[in-house]
Amino acid sequence: MQEQEYMKFLKKRTMAPIPIGENMPTPFAFDRAGHEAAIDFGPTGTVIFFMSKTCEKCDFSLLSQYSETFRFKTYLFVDADDDFASEIERMYPGFEVFKSDLTVLFKEIRVEAVPLVYAVNKVGQIVGGGLFNTYESLTRKISPLIEVFGSGSILNENIS
Repeated sequence: MQEQEYMKFLKKRTMAPIPIGENMPTPFAFDRAGHEAAIDFGPTGTVIFFMSKTCEKCDFSLLSQYSETFRFKTYLFVDADDDFASEIERMYPGFEVFKSDLTVLFKEIRVEAVPLVYAVNKVGQIVGGGLFNTYESLTRKISPLIEVFGSGSILNENIS
């Protein structure tokens, strides 16, 4: 019986992230003060990161690699103190950065674990996403946007 002790954890209910194909809820509260973020879906899609300063697996250097290559509309919800959140804002001026609370994000949009990323198309539908811990896993999670729009930059803005 002891060899099956691990199986009791398989029965524990966890809340799954928002499934691929569903619409990204917007607006949603992101902190204990009840501030809401309304996501603006870019013409080539949007990438939404959820990270925490205290998370062992949250490698913020991956954001540098991402920002060097991709130009998608990007949001970062970071659970951190004011100083760290301000530093992140300075490091990534092209990102919309929100100092957040993971307990609020869990209740609002089922962010149960970080680092989490969602790839959202221009109409707000989640087309990719999940947990990531390497640059390769990050690009796999957002690959539906990459396959359609490459780096996410629009070469000729007059194209409709």
